[in-house]
Amino acid sequence: MKEITDFNIDETNLTAAVLSRQYTVVGEEDAEFILQVFNSSTGASDLVNFYDFTTKSFVTEFTSKSSLKVKMKSNTFTGQILFPTNASGDTYTILLLTPPDKDTELTFSAAKNSYTTTITQVANTVLTFAPRVLAAGSFATLPDSVTSTASPVGETNITKLIDWDIDTASTDAGGFGLRLIRQPIDTDWVFLKSQTVNIVLTDRKTDTVNGAVSSSTAVTLDTNYDTTGILVGDYVYGTGVTGGTTVAAVNVGDDAKDITLSAAMSISDGITLSFVTPSTSVVVDDLTNLATGMIINTVTGALNFLSGTPTVTAIDIDKKTLTLSTEQGFADGVALNFRALGSAVINKAIGADIDFSNWNSSVTSTTSAELTKVVRSTASSTTIPLKGSYGISGGGFVSVSGVNIVNTSANTVQTVTADDEGGGNAAVVMQVAQVVKAGSIVRFTGSAFSTTTSNKIVIKSHPSANHTINLAVDNFITPGISGS
Repeated sequence: MKEITDFNIDETNLTAAVLSRQYTVVGEEDAEFILQVFNSSTGASDLVNFYDFTTKSFVTEFTSKSSLKVKMKSNTFTGQILFPTNASGDTYTILLLTPPDKDTELTFSAAKNSYTTTITQVANTVLTFAPRVLAAGSFATLPDSVTSTASPVGETNITKLIDWDIDTASTDAGGFGLRLIRQPIDTDWVFLKSQTVNIVLTDRKTDTVNGAVSSSTAVTLDTNYDTTGILVGDYVYGTGVTGGTTVAAVNVGDDAKDITLSAAMSISDGITLSFVTPSTSVVVDDLTNLATGMIINTVTGALNFLSGTPTVTAIDIDKKTLTLSTEQGFADGVALNFRALGSAVINKAIGADIDFSNWNSSVTSTTSAELTKVVRSTASSTTIPLKGSYGISGGGFVSVSGVNIVNTSANTVQTVTADDEGGGNAAVVMQVAQVVKAGSIVRFTGSAFSTTTSNKIVIKSHPSANHTINLAVDNFITPGISGS
């Protein structure tokens, strides 16, 4: 009986690009084997393909060329398998057999006549970098996102240029300019993730209001407080109850069904109230892409309340439990909106190593375009009529300069009457009276119609799935105001 004692091939994940892998069969001289390679079917439109050892490609039909038959002439046999480009990824099975009519066995395999191993080709993933604003009405349409497509296998070291023009809205309601208050930094890059609170049914505390409550802190329930498990300090949720309301007292007047709330409420009879004891622990439906260091920025849902911006300090994977930096009282079913701020926490959350180190306060990544306006009619007071106001902020943030502009003392734009260049109402009110002729050019410093953010990022490795990372524009660019 001839023996094949080992089969070796690099089984680490393949990138989506074409790649050759060497294999080695170890055994006795004159030992015989058959080698086959095929990929996985994903459905009727993607059937199994078989490796043709002659053409070194995968074909749809199994032929005689799909089996490599070898009689070993030495103690090792070495060959190559050429894996094709596949941006969607694939799984390849390598099957080593002994011929049924030959005197050979595989001593390294539990099944003496066959051995199987698989190699996964990982699909390319896409990282999307996009600007994000909260005060959408104050901004024009945001520029297009920047994408990077690459394999999550190994290092990528891809450099991408971010070059975004971000403008104020061209509307009377939102066109009060953009104020660059600082340069964007590493932690202005944000990965967003939401997960739902999942309180075990047996841990939920609910009771029904027995009698309507009208602008009062006193509430009578159907059940004794100790039966339900209500505690002083519990958060209270339900129709008519403002978020953040807590239980101030129980067993009021020695009646176990009477409780006192922390603020007066109006609650209809028969309303079901939920009670949540504050804790630093919270159970969620899924831990995917959650990591320590992420913060909870907002909470959404019918019964929502958030105290501060707690940080995730620990994660119990088995129990799907997060430990937070401060106690919270989240109701069951509310969505917690997490933020991973900056490269380090983003890497922990999604497994993407991105270098934002060039985004710091010492580097000028964002600039404001010069803002000038034409005087519409001669000014003879603190009010300067203009041909259009978009880009100018009121509120005392913006200074002015130009021919015949008087700046004998503090002189910033106090209020703005918004209008476009074609209208006849645009004007600013200054602190110092002016005499400026129609047609004069006035320069405004402190707000702008347009800003440009330009800098590079280096993607050292891609995540295993597609993700979007946002630049939180509101962090360093503040929308202007009318001042009135």
